[in-house]
Amino acid sequence: MATMQACIFHGPGDVRVGELPVPVAGPGEVVVRMASTALCASDIRVYRGEKHAAPGVVQGHELAGTVEDLGASVTETALGERVAVYPVVACGECFFCALGKRNRCLRRVTLGYDLNGGLAEFVLVPAQSVRMGHVVRLPDAVPFPIGAMAEPVACTLNSLETCQVRAGTSLAVLGAGPMGLIHIVLARALGVGKVIVSEPVAARREAAAALGATIVLDPTREDVAAVVKAETGGLGADAVAITIGHVPAIEEGIKLARRQGIVNIFAGSPPEARLSLDPNFLHYNEIFLTGTQNATYDHFRRTVQLLPQLTDLRRLITHTFPLADAPKAFDVRLNLDGLKAEVVPG
Repeated sequence: MATMQACIFHGPGDVRVGELPVPVAGPGEVVVRMASTALCASDIRVYRGEKHAAPGVVQGHELAGTVEDLGASVTETALGERVAVYPVVACGECFFCALGKRNRCLRRVTLGYDLNGGLAEFVLVPAQSVRMGHVVRLPDAVPFPIGAMAEPVACTLNSLETCQVRAGTSLAVLGAGPMGLIHIVLARALGVGKVIVSEPVAARREAAAALGATIVLDPTREDVAAVVKAETGGLGADAVAITIGHVPAIEEGIKLARRQGIVNIFAGSPPEARLSLDPNFLHYNEIFLTGTQNATYDHFRRTVQLLPQLTDLRRLITHTFPLADAPKAFDVRLNLDGLKAEVVPG
């Protein structure tokens, strides 16, 4: 039996490159030869033990590659096609699937958490996902490293649309890690008026400014709430996206919204995290407080078509590792060294 290299999750703090059988496409299935897999903050949370993944699974849910093998009766894609893969495996039948919200599927499993993902030479896409169109053709102009970012950009599109962001509105973003920076890139593409960013790390503040943030603030030195008020005519931001799972940042972010503003808790927090909320602030200001997690298939499909216009995403990829050195991608993310890390086979 042919084998392949894969970065295998054995438990918190333990990811190792080893050998696994090369998957073979059964009826309705597709095998994708991996070209690029991006590491996500969620992968780091799994590594830290803050989020669950099955021991023995291959992580990596931000993935792009080329169709290598087709199972019987597959007509949704073709051999050699360049694709990005929507990682949610949904049942297609439950209450949420009927609403088009496959990311909330009651029987959902996910590549990279429950089933093997992209940190390998090949990934098997289940027949259910293939039937539902989750193997999405990449536009010719999109290189694989950007194609691998379809999933996090789709999550950001979900965030911004949930916040009802539109042309000319104001947006406050807390955190300028990779996801915060994607919020800036996408908000600019959608025509947002002002993007005000709060970030304590100097290098990330510089990245936020370079990617088009209107104002970039250091929350350890500046009064973020006062600046947001001043920049919005005393109102507060129309929308607030909190892209870091840090309780003080969340509590600060809620206070940045205008009356009837929308605050989205975008990032996951450690399991023990608890907020202290002033219910009267929410009540009397009619604040809409929500969270978004992952993206619908529709967000993913539309994002893939938008990628050719988001050329600034290239600037977020600061590290690329061969598959044999995949654990180093975890190290750089843990050390906040650079921004987006990607892994390529070969």
